[in-house]
Amino acid sequence: PERVTAVTSLIKGHGALSLGNVIGANLFNIVLVCSTSILIRPFNLAQSNVKMIAGMNSSLLVDLPLMLFVMLILTVPALARGRLPRAVGFILLTLYAGFCVFQFAA
Repeated sequence: PERVTAVTSLIKGHGALSLGNVIGANLFNIVLVCSTSILIRPFNLAQSNVKMIAGMNSSLLVDLPLMLFVMLILTVPALARGRLPRAVGFILLTLYAGFCVFQFAA
């Protein structure tokens, strides 16, 4: 349903509706679906699976700052020019590939 709504709204020229739909669907999935599944069946995360850097969880040192940096890359050009240039897309794709290598490399 989200894909049909997003494509239909883009075809009709309502980009804000499409963006709101995507953001709303993601928030719904993160907040409601993930929390409900954890309430039904909680799980423990093995300490051997947690990536540590300098004695701290890598989420504090890598994930959160990277998330804020990506948010800046997405919002500043979009607000300044009203669109995202192709170079920003390339930068985001490169950051995502690097993040995946960092997270999932042994």
